[in-house]
Amino acid sequence: MGTLFVSALVPPRIASATDESAPDVTAVDASAAVLQWTASSEVARIQILRNGRLLEDLSFTGGSTLSYTDHLLWQSTTYIYEVIAFDAAGQIVSDQTASLTTPGQTGAFPTLYDPASFWNQPIAATADIDPNSAAMVSASLAGYSGSANFANSNDWGRPLAYANTVSTTYVLGCTVYDCGTSVSFRIPRYAMPAIGSDHHLTVLDPSTNSEVDMWLAGYDAGAGSWTAGSRYVTASNGWGAECAPGQYCQGAVAAGFAALGGVARPEEIAQGHIDHALSFATPYTRAGYIACPATHTDGTMDDPAAIPEGGRIQLDPSFDVDVQLWPPWEKVIARALQTYGAYLGDSGGSLAIVAEPNLDRGYDSWSLAGVPATAPSLADLPWSSLRVLQLQPC
Repeated sequence: MGTLFVSALVPPRIASATDESAPDVTAVDASAAVLQWTASSEVARIQILRNGRLLEDLSFTGGSTLSYTDHLLWQSTTYIYEVIAFDAAGQIVSDQTASLTTPGQTGAFPTLYDPASFWNQPIAATADIDPNSAAMVSASLAGYSGSANFANSNDWGRPLAYANTVSTTYVLGCTVYDCGTSVSFRIPRYAMPAIGSDHHLTVLDPSTNSEVDMWLAGYDAGAGSWTAGSRYVTASNGWGAECAPGQYCQGAVAAGFAALGGVARPEEIAQGHIDHALSFATPYTRAGYIACPATHTDGTMDDPAAIPEGGRIQLDPSFDVDVQLWPPWEKVIARALQTYGAYLGDSGGSLAIVAEPNLDRGYDSWSLAGVPATAPSLADLPWSSLRVLQLQPC
């Protein structure tokens, strides 16, 4: 494998050789915008930038019209877009800009996966608690509470990028798991995997309602190729796991979940509520036991007091979150744990709630949401007041 990511260099600007029209950019909603632009006949390649950050570097046919949707924007924020056009010799023939201010967010930030997905179901008031809940909470949660954290850092968060219909399609190389299956997917030029040892990356393609989930993802800039230890394509509007309920399969996440399942996003903290279950990791995971809806496990502990992957935890709904002297973002997480709970998706080096990092956004979205951007502590959550809901072996 090559390097994880090497930024493409934008050539020095030269005077425009043709009189191109400026791009037209309009907001889709608070987090996305569409850029449209028509190329002159000399154009052979274009670069698309937002606030000076390279989004795409593409071969492009002269005379064609570009329609490019940019995602991961922040509400009520002004962005400058730039389209640099090159001829077949690599000379700049046009360099045009346009600006846009996104509107404020209206309504709830959309959730991923089908509304009937297990990720999007609140916990029933009558939900049963597992008979071994107290032992599992003590061994797998409370015992690690001192280092509990919100995993939103560029090291351990789950990065997200969005493909466009013009994004380059790559045949994704494979080095570890399920390499017999050929996988091709569009990936934007700006996409970067997490910089920690797991190198997770998910790319969503809204045009096909699909996502590719990668583990040990890496981009070789010299070869212009992507490789991953494992890579799986699943429906971004589907069930929320890599295979159907009751089946066994691996995934970029050890439990076989879709990699964005349960991932907290900054817009959700900013709006004051998370409308889906969360995903968490702990060092103390049970070996040889897969709890529905998980489809796989990397659990290591031969101990019934270890929570199995797929297990769902819930903060006691009677616990009074409002009176706690916590920052607002932490209360949002606590209420989500009461209403939707969290599924154990992976073994980890610490007890952590999984979140999207800033990595593929190009700006500090977590600070805008009022959250520190590097694994803020969750040690003061009442981990001993959580419970494990009734386990169902798969």
